[in-house]
Amino acid sequence: MAETTETAPPTLKTLKHDGLSIAYRDEGEGPTVLLGHCSSASHREWLPLMQALKSDWRVVAPDFIGYGSSESWPVSRPFSLDGDVAILEALAGKGKDPIHLVGHSYGAALALEAATRLGSRVKSLSLVEPVSFHLLRQTHRPEWNEIEALGVKVLTAVARGDDRAAAGAFMRYWLGDLRWFLAPKRFKQAIAATIPKVALEFTVAIDATTSLADYAEIEAPTLLIVGGKTRKPAAAVVQMLQQAMPNAESVTLPGAGHMSPFTHQARVNQLILAQLAAHR
Repeated sequence: MAETTETAPPTLKTLKHDGLSIAYRDEGEGPTVLLGHCSSASHREWLPLMQALKSDWRVVAPDFIGYGSSESWPVSRPFSLDGDVAILEALAGKGKDPIHLVGHSYGAALALEAATRLGSRVKSLSLVEPVSFHLLRQTHRPEWNEIEALGVKVLTAVARGDDRAAAGAFMRYWLGDLRWFLAPKRFKQAIAATIPKVALEFTVAIDATTSLADYAEIEAPTLLIVGGKTRKPAAAVVQMLQQAMPNAESVTLPGAGHMSPFTHQARVNQLILAQLAAHR
């Protein structure tokens, strides 16, 4: 995931969670927007959106466990979705006002899970292809087989200590062979450095128990953004959520894949800004 550059970034704040130091950015004043980044990225994924929001909104964007400036998960401890979801809950707990949740991929799945716990405090959700793939497993959708095969490749490579191969398998799936081949060496090294955490996230997809019925209880207005050229499992999850959640609508971006916040940044941010303004 490409990092966005900026001049003189502000100092990140930190919170302690389960013995780990978690970094986050907290800027602006107004209603609170919590931003969740995708796997192998950091809060910097959302810098352009944060710049657009911070004059009228309070924007809070964490680096999830093992990413950015946050500490890594101890290898001796089992990992679950609760680890990162609890970070969103903790940051939401720093204020009493309603919360707007925004997320992409893994960050969108976390935001969705957090919404089931924060209840009426959630004013709106803007989710770009949440990777809540456990829904495919629970409902025996054929698209699950594709994710399971990817998980086996990543987990097997990590288990034998070949993080480069694991990173290649993961990113070829989402970016395509050519884009991964042409990616800069530094980018590939950065993905390889985070791939053990990505592997842990695959175990979440295998073990997660939250059901489609649980998500259907979320009443907050929800915008689901999906790329017209994304992978079938990602599109299937969006379709399931759109049909199950009472106040959800989906928007398809023609020509976009799973990484639309990077490849179609202006359009994605435009849609999120409109969603936030409509439900401020």
